[in-house]
Amino acid sequence: MDAWQWLASIVAMSVLAWTARALPWHKLRGDEEAWRVLAYAVGALIVLRWFNTDALAGVRLHFLGATVATLMFGPRFALWVMAAASLVAAAMGSAWYGWGADFLVTGLVPVMVTVLFGRAAERWLPANLLLYVWVRAFLGGAIAIAASDLLKAGVDWRLGGSAYAAYLAATPPMMFAEGFFCGGAMALIVIYRPHWCASFDDARYLAPPPPSQP
Repeated sequence: MDAWQWLASIVAMSVLAWTARALPWHKLRGDEEAWRVLAYAVGALIVLRWFNTDALAGVRLHFLGATVATLMFGPRFALWVMAAASLVAAAMGSAWYGWGADFLVTGLVPVMVTVLFGRAAERWLPANLLLYVWVRAFLGGAIAIAASDLLKAGVDWRLGGSAYAAYLAATPPMMFAEGFFCGGAMALIVIYRPHWCASFDDARYLAPPPPSQP
C-alpha cells in the first residue's frame, strides 16, 4: 500500500473516532424498529456496491446513497454506514484505492456536501414537502455524487492515471441517476414512514400555511 493510502486510512479512522464520541445512540435505545431500519439501510448500501464498473480497469463508479443515509440518520451515523459499505467494497476488491480513500471520497465528502447543502436549503428556501424531496434529496444527491466523482478524477489525474477522463464523462449521467435514486427513496420514506427520517420534521414540512391577512 502506498504511503498516501496509509495516510487516507489514518484520516478515515480519525474521522470515525471523532464521530463516535457523539453518536446519538439515544435515538436507537429501546427502539427495535430503529435498529432494523439502520440494519436494512446498511445492507441496501452494501448491495449498491455490487453494481459498479469494476469491469473497466481503473474506474470505480457506483451509486453512493450517502445523501439518503444522511437525511435518514444524520451525518454521524451516516458516516459509519458509509464506512461499512466501503469496508465491504474493500473485501470484494472493488474499493477505490483501498478502504480509507474509498470511505473519504464516497462517504465523508458526499455526507458533508449533503449536510452543507441541506443547511443552505433550510436557510434560503421555504419549508415545503416537494422542495424537501426535489432539492435536499434529488438535487442534494446529484451534487454529492458529483463532488465524489470529480474528486476521484482530480486525484487520478494528479497520480498520473488515465481514468480521470472516464470520471469526468460519467459525472453528468451519474448525477441524474443518483439524484433520481435519492429523490425517489426519500419521497417514499417521508410519505409512508416519516418517523424513519431524522431530517424530516412534520411540524416544519407539513404545517398548514398561515392564514392570509384580510
